[in-house]
Amino acid sequence: MRWKMLVLGAVLVLAGFTAGKFAATTTGGMLNGYVPAFTVTGDVEKPLKVESLEGFERIKLSSGQGEVEAARLEDIIEQSAPLQDDFRVLLVGDDGLTAEISGDSIGDCNIAFSAVNAWEAINPKHPISSNIKRIKEMVVVSDTPSPDNGIGIISPTRNMGYITAGQLYAGARMNFPIFEGESSVESGGKTYGVSIYTQRKMVDLKNLIGEGCRDLLVMGRNGEYRRINNDGHLEIRDNRIDYVYPDLKNRVEDLAGIMVDPPGGSIMDVYYDTLHFLEDDKNVMLVILDGFGYHQYLYAVEEGYAPFLAGLPLADTATSVYRPVTNAGLAAMYTGKPPEENGVNSRKQKDMKTAAVFDEAKGMDKKCAMVEGNIKILNTSLEPMLNVDRSSNGTIDDEILEKALECVEGGYNLLVVHFHGIDDSGHSFGDMHPSTMEAISRTDGYVKELVSKWEGKVIVTADHGMHSAPEAGDHGSFCFEDLIVPYIITDGEGPK
Repeated sequence: MRWKMLVLGAVLVLAGFTAGKFAATTTGGMLNGYVPAFTVTGDVEKPLKVESLEGFERIKLSSGQGEVEAARLEDIIEQSAPLQDDFRVLLVGDDGLTAEISGDSIGDCNIAFSAVNAWEAINPKHPISSNIKRIKEMVVVSDTPSPDNGIGIISPTRNMGYITAGQLYAGARMNFPIFEGESSVESGGKTYGVSIYTQRKMVDLKNLIGEGCRDLLVMGRNGEYRRINNDGHLEIRDNRIDYVYPDLKNRVEDLAGIMVDPPGGSIMDVYYDTLHFLEDDKNVMLVILDGFGYHQYLYAVEEGYAPFLAGLPLADTATSVYRPVTNAGLAAMYTGKPPEENGVNSRKQKDMKTAAVFDEAKGMDKKCAMVEGNIKILNTSLEPMLNVDRSSNGTIDDEILEKALECVEGGYNLLVVHFHGIDDSGHSFGDMHPSTMEAISRTDGYVKELVSKWEGKVIVTADHGMHSAPEAGDHGSFCFEDLIVPYIITDGEGPK
């Protein structure tokens, strides 16, 4: 056991830089000999690994090591492209000593290299304590986190906060060796072994979320959708945060956010509920209210904008998927799979990698139809019936209703009707604007008319919600307004 501790100690010592370890010289801005690199990480678009001054404008400075060449800290940070204008910079030495400097005062800070101090800060106008030696990291920390530069921590009813990679680094964290494996060799009749460890920057998830929250849902920016317990860790990796399972091996890369106490259902249930009803020989009409968040639903019901929906049992809450945009939302509904599996995680993709509900329905000899807006959103085996604003009244929802009513009379077993007016109004005016409430009211009437004529089951839900933005409304962020939508199953009132 003693030899294992000695090897571990050696690994930890070698992970840092030791004064006097270098025999480097400077020639025309190039550093010769062994030169350790430092990294620029945190809240930046382009993490950097800096091994020389090449590529940076250089200036001559006097230091305790005589005259040295240096680069301006401002130039180094600028090359990494900070995600926000308001930020701080942490200069971290290999011994853990850290200086924090405001981003608006780094213009007089410089970084140089010497054989004795390795990479060091030379800041003539700052306190001497800012002159960190043997710098191994520079961490950019945003002052105002948002869904666009950090991970969200939300519940189904509120946005609890956002945290960035830089802020996680600057706060409480663990930086400890993780056992990676061991090996041994035989020599002279003796066995010599070694254990290998790596140092990783991780935070216990319980320290961030709290002990009381057991059920969590994590979503990755590549479309991962995983329900987890309140265990595991968050790991800082350059400019992103990963969720790491308790086994310290499996992970969700580039986390978008964490939902506390998520609903039991999701919009992916559309696929399974539809097939269940079809297998039970019931017709199904799926009504998709684009951009209709649960918070909008509650307000519209309570304030009288949606009398038909108000007359039904209270809608269940359901989660959308990340990224909460139409392509990804529809693909999740049609396939029952999250974006990481069906291949649609943004507005860019149209082709799905997994089977859609229409394929299954056709295999059951069911007659299917899809009534859409003026563009084809996804490539499926079922061609949509497209509509344009023939009445020139600024919306296509009335044309969608007209076509859908024709289909109701057409003997279809599965009918998908996708209304767009709520989303259009939300983008133009805002999620809670009176004009958007009027659009909800109109759509409520359209749903009532369709349900009154449909014989079979009706599923009413949304692909995503909508949040307030500086000018109007928007969606696509990790926030409860975008990710929590209503989910209603009711019976059609048509001829029995």
